[in-house]
Amino acid sequence: MSQPDIERELAELRARVQRAPSSTRELSALQKAIAQVNAQWHIAATLPPPAPGAPFAWRAVYLVKRVTRRVIVELLNTLVQQQNQFNREVARALTELAAQEHRITELEKRIATLEEGEKRES
Repeated sequence: MSQPDIERELAELRARVQRAPSSTRELSALQKAIAQVNAQWHIAATLPPPAPGAPFAWRAVYLVKRVTRRVIVELLNTLVQQQNQFNREVARALTELAAQEHRITELEKRIATLEEGEKRES
């Protein structure tokens, strides 16, 4: 792909992103928090390797952490699995809470409409 093709593709992509409705603007604070929880509930027990050209100190720290993790791998994996299960359940509960909040809001609107109609009749 040539440079003009890449630039054209990027321009089209940027235009599509700008045209797309931003769902985060329409979300309540609770829904935004839940979206963050759902995006980040999973944790990993692995340590990412150092980037190429990383300082020696980082490589040494990485090596020490890697050896330590191998020694306590069973305990660590058990804890990580338990934490992930807890995080998943919290994310599910928060999502259900947001759904309940939405249903309550809709019911409140219906009640207000019915009360307004009742006032007009009397």
